[in-house]
Amino acid sequence: MSAEREQRSTGTVEVSTQESNGRLLALLGLGTGATVGGVPVTERNALGFAAVWACVLAISQDIAALPCQLYQDKPTGGKEKVVGHPAARLLNLQASPLQNAMPHRMAMIATVLLHGNAYAKIDYGPRYRPDAFYYKHPRQTEVLRGNNRLYYRFWGDPTIYQDYEVIHLRGLCLDTDGVMGLSVLSAHYENIGTGLAAQRAGAQFYNNGAKLSGVLETKETFKDAATAARIRTDWQTIYGGTENAGKVAVLENGMKFKTVSMPPADAQFLDTRKFTAREIASIFRVPAHKMGDLERSTNNNIEQQGIDYVQNCLQPWVVNFEQEYRLKLLRTSEVDTHYFRHNLTALLRADAAARALYYGKMTDIGVMSINEVRELEEMNGIGDIGDVRFVQVNRQTLENALPPPTPKKPATGTPSDEQA
Repeated sequence: MSAEREQRSTGTVEVSTQESNGRLLALLGLGTGATVGGVPVTERNALGFAAVWACVLAISQDIAALPCQLYQDKPTGGKEKVVGHPAARLLNLQASPLQNAMPHRMAMIATVLLHGNAYAKIDYGPRYRPDAFYYKHPRQTEVLRGNNRLYYRFWGDPTIYQDYEVIHLRGLCLDTDGVMGLSVLSAHYENIGTGLAAQRAGAQFYNNGAKLSGVLETKETFKDAATAARIRTDWQTIYGGTENAGKVAVLENGMKFKTVSMPPADAQFLDTRKFTAREIASIFRVPAHKMGDLERSTNNNIEQQGIDYVQNCLQPWVVNFEQEYRLKLLRTSEVDTHYFRHNLTALLRADAAARALYYGKMTDIGVMSINEVRELEEMNGIGDIGDVRFVQVNRQTLENALPPPTPKKPATGTPSDEQA
């Protein structure tokens, strides 16, 4: 542990109200207030909305599946992979005795996507190297501030942990001092609530036997309200629900059933659900085809959408995580020369044709060697000869490609300089 970290002390701290209030609301079972659609938005029911689940699952799985390697700058220039560092093992193999690396990273990413903040307590081993990560839900976490630093306390643990002992992933920070991430559930609870309300309305529609509401007409006059209530109850009991769909109705006393509602398709019910799903996708910056919506996708634009997804959705999150890992998992003496990098090219692994085209171009211009290509494909090198780089024989420098300028001849009848 560096001397700088040893000198830090908690001193006087104050609780960050955002996380503490969230814990209190969760304890009381209040969560986020009901939306205009009348549906409260919480983590659990938000994930019950297919669009939210698909977006969170896509981003968390895609990033967690990326190799996260540790590199060191070489004094002579360039970089080299660091082998054997405990932090690299925690990020790529096993985060703790309770979790492998991928489930742990998926949980962290999904949490920061929904809540704006995600936490993991770092356990240290010999020589103060990170030995394990333990996931902590935001509802179990208190964030405290003092001495211009953050401190953390977890439910059931009276210890106050210093900032370098906790991985704190943050999303968009818009609180008063830009320290805490903003919860998507809070910022977009109306959008999510609209989707949940439409989903609930669809479920209720099918619960009523996929039959539209209507009225029972009769020329007779009921003696009292109890008779009308009995007929309505009997009708719903016998013919309501999906299990009763298709039954033949038997009406009494000359009654007639008259539909008074429009079909859901005519009322643009399905369009509302599609629009809401696309809104959710835009919030998370996920292309529609990643959610299984191929209505507007073609073979030509899916590839470009995939590139846009990597550049504008995954890459900002990846850089965010790499900076946190670098500051929290490396010693002070290593921070300036060591850094983590996610291998975004691993997203091409599912497309052999794209990988072959990419590697061919990189080797043709001498950017990559055969051994480097084989390493990316998890194949053994072929020895020193595989480190040789090649360029095409018809490539040459611009100076060699252009002929030397021809000296100008003096005009006819004009004496040369020697004759003059």
